[in-house]
Amino acid sequence: MCRSTTERTSRMIAQFMMKHSFRAISHLEIKHESSSSPIMKTTTALGLLMAAAALAAHALAEQCGSQAGGALCPDCLCCSRFGWCGSTSDYCGDGCQSQCDGCGGGGGGGAVESIVSKELFEQLLLHRNNAACSASGFYTYDAFVTAAAAFPDFAATGDDETRKREVAAFLAQTSHETTGGWPTAPDSPFSWGYCFKEEIGATADYCQLQLWAGGRGHRRGPPENPELVATDPVVSFKTALWFWMTPQAPKPSCHDVITGEWEPTTSDNTAGRVPGYGVITNIINGGLECGHGPDDRMANRIGFYQRYCDVLGIGYGSNLDCYDQRPFNSGLHLVMIAARAAKLVAMKAMALGVLALAYAAATARAEQCGWQAGGAVCHDNLCCSMWGWCGLGRDYCNGGCQSQCGSALFRGDDVVVQQGGGRVGGVASVVTGDLFDRMLPHRDDASCPARGFYTYRAFVAAAAAFPAFAATGDNDTRKREVAAFLAQTSHATSGGPYSCGYCYKEVKGATSDFCVPNARWPCAPGKAYHARGPMQIAYNYNYGAAGEAIGADLLGNPELVATDPTVAFKTALWLWMTPPSPRSPSQPSCHAVSTGQWTPTTEDRAAGRAPGYGLTTNILTGGLQCAAGGGGSGAGRVAFYRRYCDVLGVSYGPNLDCSGQAPFDEDIVSSAAGK
Repeated sequence: MCRSTTERTSRMIAQFMMKHSFRAISHLEIKHESSSSPIMKTTTALGLLMAAAALAAHALAEQCGSQAGGALCPDCLCCSRFGWCGSTSDYCGDGCQSQCDGCGGGGGGGAVESIVSKELFEQLLLHRNNAACSASGFYTYDAFVTAAAAFPDFAATGDDETRKREVAAFLAQTSHETTGGWPTAPDSPFSWGYCFKEEIGATADYCQLQLWAGGRGHRRGPPENPELVATDPVVSFKTALWFWMTPQAPKPSCHDVITGEWEPTTSDNTAGRVPGYGVITNIINGGLECGHGPDDRMANRIGFYQRYCDVLGIGYGSNLDCYDQRPFNSGLHLVMIAARAAKLVAMKAMALGVLALAYAAATARAEQCGWQAGGAVCHDNLCCSMWGWCGLGRDYCNGGCQSQCGSALFRGDDVVVQQGGGRVGGVASVVTGDLFDRMLPHRDDASCPARGFYTYRAFVAAAAAFPAFAATGDNDTRKREVAAFLAQTSHATSGGPYSCGYCYKEVKGATSDFCVPNARWPCAPGKAYHARGPMQIAYNYNYGAAGEAIGADLLGNPELVATDPTVAFKTALWLWMTPPSPRSPSQPSCHAVSTGQWTPTTEDRAAGRAPGYGLTTNILTGGLQCAAGGGGSGAGRVAFYRRYCDVLGVSYGPNLDCSGQAPFDEDIVSSAAGK
């Protein structure tokens, strides 16, 4: 009888504490011990009694629901609104989170189902089960709904539009963390969320010792089965929803932000942190993506969000980015998250799984890189894998590696590759910042309208979005491709002799809007599509195709090519890397020609088209400079190319001009011509 009473009392006190947001032990301040005040002593004693009761209740009734990372009660018990298990109306009535009528159901999973049907889920995550996705078959609709039932406020707060916007925001952030898309992916890169469920080739177990105030260290060990996050889809979704719903002081929860329940403080307003989707990115990965101006990672998160809002038929809301927001001042680390919810969050981070939300927010050790992270380069000379993660070994430094692939010694399967070896990759390993300045010494002259625009950093960031650029073939081939690309773009933007490339970023005084009828790429009202960027792309159909490939709305915002240097370089690299097919199936890309991957057909040989730098001129502007009676065979382009080859210490190769070559049967794809 006494034990029963104790259990009941303990639970009542614990429920009371949970309801009124007591933090039992953390509020027992040390200063009470030295106080002689009876009130202080009484407060301390009461606090200790309540803490002891809470601990007793914890031992006797397992926590559940959002307070315990979505855990379900044993024996089909109900989970109360305060996160405790039982079978009375206090547990199974108002606010019950799960198993509210036994294991037959209850709990709020219907909130998500009423917004996202199974068919709509398939439409939102269109390619998650693609054969190329390692998580194919893992992230199911049923698992999503089951996990959501453990968090009854998710997708159930506010009006229908607010609820839909929360689902769009959650799926957008998690899709970005698990994306398998690339700039030219079918149906856009924003249809390839939930492609991965864990980090590939992890080089650490992410188990660390956390030191708390007072100097005492406590090992917060991983759960016994951290692999559940990558093997049990319900658990996987629950970890993400736990992170989404849980505030991390001074950060609000993502849920409170997207549902309009968060009010920014004076400090938030001063820091530019205002309600909207952008603050959610600040919560999740602000230290890397916010407060530094435009960031491709942030842009990708917005791209997913806008697509999902479009599918759900709602507006986006305001303040989608965090470009001008200072990050929250939080030293939160993944281990600290685990200290609060050690039952669910594995120290051995499943970084590319849905748990990557917590991983990213904690700024854990394997930062994203490459095109997936706006061209970021790994710290400590680590290799950037084709999937955008930093590490050493074959999985990171070999096939598909984006940058620093040989900038440091690495070992993988008994292979050691040194800088200068045949398999190093990435444009940064071919052209350093100093070499870039030497090749383009006058681009920032006072007389150049583009001064300060074409930066080395923007070049490297853009090149990272095209991992085969400057990474195909041996060292000479890679250098020759960089020389050819810079030569063609220097000619298009030249302000004088052959050391004066990149002086202009757009045509001045254009007399036409370069808008032509095109069903797929219609012109936006009031927009002009005159020549801009390193390759001086022109016409709405080129802006539209380039924008789709790089994930930017260039039809609606063509001026980005002259205001965002990374976008500008990306448009030029898109034109360089992309064959014009299907308009001219026989015409190769400049990249394929420069790297020796193109073999001329019988028709090509009959037309005099042979491998070499001259053919890239033919591809870009053959109708003007290679045709009989045209503007020459590209002597200016050849001069730039020779100079850059000399600087890089590489031979020119054969067939430098396009004299004697018939142009391809193709409309001119660029206005980088006529100079």
